Amino acid sequence: MVLHIFTSILLLCIEMDLERLIDLNRKIVATATCSDRSKPVINDLRPSQRYLIISSDPSSDTDKGKEVLDKHSSFEERVIALVFFGNDNDDMLKRIRSDYGSYKNQFLDNFYWTHYSKCYAAGNPDNFWADKFLKDEIELFDPELIIIFGSKPADFLFGKGKLKDRVNTVMNYNGIPTICSLHPSRDWNMSRREEYEFSQTWVLIRSKIELE
Repeated sequence: MVLHIFTSILLLCIEMDLERLIDLNRKIVATATCSDRSKPVINDLRPSQRYLIISSDPSSDTDKGKEVLDKHSSFEERVIALVFFGNDNDDMLKRIRSDYGSYKNQFLDNFYWTHYSKCYAAGNPDNFWADKFLKDEIELFDPELIIIFGSKPADFLFGKGKLKDRVNTVMNYNGIPTICSLHPSRDWNMSRREEYEFSQTWVLIRSKIELE
């Protein structure tokens, strides 16, 4: 009986944090529009999610007007391939495309994805959105693992430092295991992946996650 009551209280607390995070996302959308007059990018939020991805900013081709399980960007597609296969080469992308909705649905069941900047900023965002919302997002979501793409969010959480010194290792942000990765964009960083231990970092990331 006591255990049942404790479990019910615990679940209620989780639900309250989920509701507060939903409210925070509403506040984000109401705060400002992006320079192209689009809305800030908010990704799907589900109570089953356990892991948090933080990237610098949405990609230029992000289209949130599509159905949830459709492909919203080529960057999203590559991240899903990395999560499931540890590789985003053409063969792995073909596997993802063969059943995109199922892969994305499982991805969304496990990962909440937010951004340092909620608007596209060509990979070089200012700190407007992060200063206002990012730490509150992390606290309310309370992830089992944080995965960071690129130096901007890494510097925001840990202070200035070299991303090269932070990749392929488990760091600690307020008691939360955190892994930093070179940004997975294929537009500019393919030649830098070896230097930043990209493949090894994704082996480490995948060793720390259990997909439901």
